[in-house]
Amino acid sequence: MAQTIKSSGRTSAARINPLVRIAQRYLVPRIVKSVFFYLRYRCLVSPQTSVQLSERITFGRGTVVKPYVVIVNHTGRIAIGAHCAISSFNHISTGDQDLVIGDNVRIAANVTILGADRNVRRRDALIVEQGRTHKPTTIGDDVLIGAGAVILPGCTIGAGAVIGAGSVVNRDVPPYAIVAGVPARTIGERT
Repeated sequence: MAQTIKSSGRTSAARINPLVRIAQRYLVPRIVKSVFFYLRYRCLVSPQTSVQLSERITFGRGTVVKPYVVIVNHTGRIAIGAHCAISSFNHISTGDQDLVIGDNVRIAANVTILGADRNVRRRDALIVEQGRTHKPTTIGDDVLIGAGAVILPGCTIGAGAVIGAGSVVNRDVPPYAIVAGVPARTIGERT
């Protein structure tokens, strides 16, 4: 992968003022964000897309993000590699761990990629009070993710893998594997 994320500076990122985070997510006009991302990374982010304006979200050169995509983070980083295509209606988010997408990745419409999940086990507390579990999520180079797939926190998808449409990935996927289903299982291999 072209981009490597360093985990240093985690404490300073955790101290970001909540008002600054709200401004980054909601108050900066989308067209300003599109121009910013083009000038900084030489990528095309649709003005109809909602990308949090954060130094912890980066794009590789030549990446295209189509309309109606949501990309947000908490304190973890989101790094999207070069020459990726992210189709409409995707949701990419992380909590306190990093989410890395390699180069030349193709993500079809309606895909969800997560780096955090809600804790729900306790009956004696509301779900909203139980906190979250944060896990790093990694997608290798040259991966194809089919429409409607869900990538759960903590998964590593190897280089060259293919994720079938509608699949739910809840464990690591080996390089060049073709997986499909709920939960996703290996059904073949690229030759």
